[in-house]
Amino acid sequence: MCEQITDKNVSSLVEKHDTFIFDCDGVLWNWPHVIPGAVDLLNKLTALGKQIFFVTNNSTKTQDDYAKRFADIGFNAAKKADQVPSDLQAIKTDEVQLDSDITCVISALDLHMSYLKVLKAATHLKRKEVLFLGTNDDASLPTNDEVVMPGAGAVLAAVTAASGRLPTILGKPHTPMWKVIQDEFNLNPTKTVMVGDRLETDIAFGNNQGLTTILVLTGATNESHVNELKEQKTDKSNIPNFYISGVGKLAQLINDSK
Repeated sequence: MCEQITDKNVSSLVEKHDTFIFDCDGVLWNWPHVIPGAVDLLNKLTALGKQIFFVTNNSTKTQDDYAKRFADIGFNAAKKADQVPSDLQAIKTDEVQLDSDITCVISALDLHMSYLKVLKAATHLKRKEVLFLGTNDDASLPTNDEVVMPGAGAVLAAVTAASGRLPTILGKPHTPMWKVIQDEFNLNPTKTVMVGDRLETDIAFGNNQGLTTILVLTGATNESHVNELKEQKTDKSNIPNFYISGVGKLAQLINDSK
């Protein structure tokens, strides 16, 4: 576990897997800046016949938004073929109307969260037949700044506390997002790679589903964390199989191996 990817093992790693799943923020870009080599890696894997999927906990963007973003950086990501269906990836919450027709409350990242919205959500959830879903439980957003930016998990915590209900969480590291991809595209977990920058979401997500996991150090995790992981003897759920400095280095190693 936690083996560095080098010219000695990269060919075997690529040849053994037919599917690569990528997180986006901190892996392919730190928006608006694209990680050097990211597009080269995506195009190289595509040329090698690999399936590529993008799995993000960012629920503020639609499939169209992401398709345009990928097109802007030079990669043609087909909607639905390469991305998680929008009911998981891009759920947006509007103000909940207090009427008996509401059958589901979805808690997502809301930059305009208000007391009234939490009140309405919690009130609907008093009815046990109302489904309670959370897009993800990320406590904060990935950022290199000193300011802490609360994530969807902070919104979810408020609704959970007010309602006394526990949600079904759709995003990483939980199982529902993987089940949607696996069922729709018939993926084999033993031939699938998860590439991410966050240990508690991306890597735990891959490990929980039996995928091969690669940690990149261009986002939420740095090399000092890797050294700590190598000494970790208890919780193994967030320890990656492999790590590398970034997707650009991975692209370089793959190119040099051919």
